[in-house]
Amino acid sequence: MKKIMRLPVSLSVVLLALITMTAEPAVAGRGSNKWTSLGELHVSDRVDRDVLRLENRRGTFDSIRLKVKGHAVQFHDVEIHFENGTKQEVALRSVIRPGKLSRVIDLQGSQRAIKKIVFVYDAQTLRRGKGAKIHVYGRR
Repeated sequence: MKKIMRLPVSLSVVLLALITMTAEPAVAGRGSNKWTSLGELHVSDRVDRDVLRLENRRGTFDSIRLKVKGHAVQFHDVEIHFENGTKQEVALRSVIRPGKLSRVIDLQGSQRAIKKIVFVYDAQTLRRGKGAKIHVYGRR
C-alpha cells in the first residue's frame, strides 16, 4: 500500500502564495499571453473623446484589449493610429461592464507600432460626477 505524503497546511499556503506571485499575469485571449499595459484613461459620465498617446512606448503589437473598472462603459468609436501614419477604425459599439474585458481587437497587418488610440465613450452611471476607468493592453 502506498503512503500519501501530506504537507502541513501552513507550508501548502506558502507554496500556493509563491506560485501565485510568480505567475505571469495574463489578461486573456488566444495565442501569446504576453499582454503589456499601454495605459489607462478616466471616463466621465458624459460622451467624451479621449486620446491615449503611446509615443514613449516602444515595440509592436498584434492586438489590443480593454478592461473596464468602476462603472460600465459605452464605447461609441475607437480609432487606432499607427506610427506609419495609417489608422484602423474599430466598430466596438458595445457596453463593457466593470471588471470585464473587451473582445481581442486584432490589428490589421503584422506587428504594428501604435502611436495613439482615440476613444469616444461614456461611463454608464446613475449620478453625475461618477466615472470609470479603462485599462488598455497590447499583445506582442
